[in-house]
Amino acid sequence: MDISSKYFAHFRTPGPDVIKQMWRFWLDIRRVGKARELVSFIWWEINHRLLIYQFRRRYIQFTGHAGLSITSEEASPTGDRITSSFLAENGLVFRAVTIDWKFCLQTPDSHWLGSRFSHPNGLYGSTDHSQSARLIYEFQDPICSLFISRQQAIFVCANGVVYKSDDHGVSFRAVLHFSSSISYFLFNNGMTQLPDDTLVIGEYGSIWLGQTWQNLAFLYYSSDGGNSWEVSDFLIRQGVNKHIHLVKYSPFLQSLLLTDGDNKKQLWMNSGLADFKAKPGNSQTGWRLLTQYHHQTGGYTSMAETKESLLFGSDYLGGTNFIVRTTDGQRFQKQVLPDPYRRSPVMNMVTRQSSSGVEVWAASYSCLSADARSLIMCTRDSGKTWTRVLEFDGTKNEVRFVSSSPDGSEDLYLSITEFRGPSATPCHRVYKLERTL
Repeated sequence: MDISSKYFAHFRTPGPDVIKQMWRFWLDIRRVGKARELVSFIWWEINHRLLIYQFRRRYIQFTGHAGLSITSEEASPTGDRITSSFLAENGLVFRAVTIDWKFCLQTPDSHWLGSRFSHPNGLYGSTDHSQSARLIYEFQDPICSLFISRQQAIFVCANGVVYKSDDHGVSFRAVLHFSSSISYFLFNNGMTQLPDDTLVIGEYGSIWLGQTWQNLAFLYYSSDGGNSWEVSDFLIRQGVNKHIHLVKYSPFLQSLLLTDGDNKKQLWMNSGLADFKAKPGNSQTGWRLLTQYHHQTGGYTSMAETKESLLFGSDYLGGTNFIVRTTDGQRFQKQVLPDPYRRSPVMNMVTRQSSSGVEVWAASYSCLSADARSLIMCTRDSGKTWTRVLEFDGTKNEVRFVSSSPDGSEDLYLSITEFRGPSATPCHRVYKLERTL
């Protein structure tokens, strides 16, 4: 149940039945466990309306570059190249590639592995910079996510099952069954590997069972390279009612970070990299809750880091969204996305190694209204300032990163989806960031 989408139109243009809609809205909020989130939404809205964020300089600082509008005639998703003032100034361009990647990962030998929009059940490999690809393996169900370990084991999630290959995709075997067939781990954010090679996965999915959510907030970990898995339900025992957003190891903090959704949306840290089943407070090596209250923000869906800081992107569809920055894992600087991007959650972040240093790219997206603009943006100073690169209307287009971000890579792929109406098939184009000089 997407509360924001269900009631957005009613409250945007209130009608004579607004009181009845407000009452139904409150009942739905109580039913799905979002009362505390609603209070936070109201608090953040008051801060925005009263210009408190402005007085405290809490808004994201954008550079002078204007973002190129994808939803305009000058930048159609059918074009072979997309540029903007920022890209042109830095000798860069988004150039269309032949392979319509839906997800793709760079292998240790600099090849590419992934699934395609045109064939989501197939695992493909490319050795020529995504100009051609060969089918490596075909699953019975669409690929939902994938991951490559340091030992070059390939993990693919499909139909609630995680499959593993130790022979570069020639064969796969099921190694983990999630608690539902629609569950998976979020690409680029929901699976990670620790320094001792322990693998960790957070289960994600949304199943509404009449009056409540099916609880999928299970954490899985493996100490034998992903052949066998143990499960932790510590989040469920702490009252989390839905799923896990993010599970990532941070070399910067030398800790495992985890965020949950949906009723609490908290941020957790495990610096001991152990005791994954332990309740918080029972062990110095276990989980530590970093956000005690909802209005502190948490439940992030994206994370990226540089040598200077760690960045998180918030997940508050229809509310106020933030990019949160920390240099020590204790103090958090919250920067608000200004209008017209404020109501668009920061769905993903990736890092890119450029000639000028490490860049962090962030993708915000909302499909609620044409007024809630979505944005692809970039920072070169660890989140102190951001540059708008591409912006779009989420009711007409979706722009998302389709590649992950291995250390030291300068490659970045994104897809642009054009929605052509309720009965028409969406059009997908994939672009790679390349140098023009």
